[in-house]
Amino acid sequence: MARIAKPTDPTDREIFEIHRRYIAVMEGERLASLSDETKAHYLQVLRTLTEKLATPGKPLSEIVGEMLSEAAPLLFQAMRR
Repeated sequence: MARIAKPTDPTDREIFEIHRRYIAVMEGERLASLSDETKAHYLQVLRTLTEKLATPGKPLSEIVGEMLSEAAPLLFQAMRR
C-alpha cells in the first residue's frame, strides 16, 4: 500500500502523526498483552469501523453513532474485568 505525503495542514498532520503512534503502540507490547478473547473483540470493532469509514459519503457523525452503539457492550464487558 502506497503511503501519502504528510499533510501540510497542522490538524491533519497531528491526526496523521497520532495514527502512526497508535499503530506503533498497538503493534508493540500492547497487542501481545491482550487475551485472545479481547483480541477477537478488538478485531471486530476495528473491522467494523474500517468498513464504515470506507463507505463513500457516509458522515463521520453517523459512523460515530453507529460505532458507539455497536462497541458499547464490548467496552462495558472490558471494564468489568
